[in-house]
Amino acid sequence: MTDYTNDFRVNGFCIVKNAIDIELVDKANLGVDQFRTRNDDLLINNDLLVEGMLQRVINLHHSITGLQEIFCQAMTAGGDVVDNYGKATLYTSLFFELGSQQPLHRDTPYFYSGTKGGYMGVWVALDDVDENNGALIAVKGSHELPEPNLVELKNRFHPNEDVPSSSPLLFDAYNQELINAAHDCGLSTQVCNVNKGDLIIWNPQTLHGGLPHHDKTRTRRSFVMHITPKNMPMKHMDYFFHRDKPIEAVSNSYQTVGERLMSAGDQIDFRHIKCYSTKELGIF
Repeated sequence: MTDYTNDFRVNGFCIVKNAIDIELVDKANLGVDQFRTRNDDLLINNDLLVEGMLQRVINLHHSITGLQEIFCQAMTAGGDVVDNYGKATLYTSLFFELGSQQPLHRDTPYFYSGTKGGYMGVWVALDDVDENNGALIAVKGSHELPEPNLVELKNRFHPNEDVPSSSPLLFDAYNQELINAAHDCGLSTQVCNVNKGDLIIWNPQTLHGGLPHHDKTRTRRSFVMHITPKNMPMKHMDYFFHRDKPIEAVSNSYQTVGERLMSAGDQIDFRHIKCYSTKELGIF
């Protein structure tokens, strides 16, 4: 058993140092620079940047070929964990220049596959990251915390209706219950200071988030991969809080990248506000 495999099992997350070749990180960053040179006017005119930086760009890997190569190399570097449920494919991705600055949360309400395991989060640092530019944080052992009372939570916010696919107030309350439980159990939170090329893998049950991005003179470029085995159905809160709903099999379309598969598509979504195709944005 590798050290990072043991860390993942015990802590619910692990850091794999020097997982991605620096030359490949530099290639991906150059692709992002070229992407911005071409598209910044479009992004600025549509108010899609945050403090002059890209934040929460969904599936930017469709335009940046270096990010696709990072996916393949990350799966090799973390193979003892990422392939535990079957050979991992790239389901969706996120890209950040400004730190996510998210509060502690579990992913499972938005990545729910029923009783089957399968989803994991994989995070690659494309910059050096520390407390000043939005480091990732994770609560050790929080993947072992039992679920809070889902029926009570559902009835608190949606007493006479089904839970929609996204319910931010319910999501926040769910995570607060887990944060309280982690505190009561004395679980510690680790700040993940990493160097560019380092890899973090987390269990979807692990509480994790991002620190404030204080130093805006530094970017915090990172590439987040949501990985699943081939044709693993992924549901949201409307299934997570209604466990009696049947989850039907899916047959997804994929593109081949190296020896891996990634979900087919050409749409890039900026902060859930506006989407563009790779034809409009370019491929770099």
